[in-house]
Amino acid sequence: MMSHVLWLLLGCNEIRLFKVGERQDDTVSVSDSGQESNNEPTDDTVTQPSTEPSTEPSSEPSNEPDSAPSSEPSNEYEGPGSSFDNPIMAAYGDVVINELMINPESVGDKNAEWIEVLNLTDMYVDLWMLRLQDNGVDNYAVEEVTLGSMIVEPNGYLLLCANSEFWENGGVDCHGTFLYQTFGGGFGLSNTEDEVILRSFNNVMLDRFDYSEGFSVEGTSLGVDIDYATPSANDDPNEWCEQFGFLPDGDNGTPNAPNTMCF
Repeated sequence: MMSHVLWLLLGCNEIRLFKVGERQDDTVSVSDSGQESNNEPTDDTVTQPSTEPSTEPSSEPSNEPDSAPSSEPSNEYEGPGSSFDNPIMAAYGDVVINELMINPESVGDKNAEWIEVLNLTDMYVDLWMLRLQDNGVDNYAVEEVTLGSMIVEPNGYLLLCANSEFWENGGVDCHGTFLYQTFGGGFGLSNTEDEVILRSFNNVMLDRFDYSEGFSVEGTSLGVDIDYATPSANDDPNEWCEQFGFLPDGDNGTPNAPNTMCF
């Protein structure tokens, strides 16, 4: 490979040549006569070092990203509940009954009743085979709409519906369904007074809410105030209020979304 040659202009118009990268001190060369000669410069060819500061950077900064892998350990949590494929099973305190459509007006109770459950954790929670009960004969294991649809993302919502068809249930997206039946073998919300009990597939009580006559409002869902959305604080019906989000078929509610604040 041919070496680059650098030309330097010295005093008195003298030109000196040397190859870039070669050492210029203490080297020995052979003259045309075959005699070894020292390459040390003579007094008349020595240039004095410049006292002017150099404006050239010592090395050019590289804009290329460092391709070497980092040896720093990752702090990302990868245990149970860290992903959709690795959810935890729900325990008391993980979820809360957050909103109820008790008395829909648009298409009737059989199709448009629904219950919203809120995940209170920062983990994925699996509510597969969740049971809906009351103090009477209602008892039903909720069926998932699609495979894995009962897994709730961190701080996410789960909607349990009497009918999962969007254009038949008043216009809500559902994750699980229950059989609307009020004489045993199913589940339904009474328009007067009733109990809503959530139990896990292994019979752990997750939450319960009781309401009495005068609580429900026709055509409007009821939701707990966001400051009272826990399994104990939501027990007080006075902390629940009407939800005023507009649904496609004319009813009001905020399914799969934060509740309206109660005043």
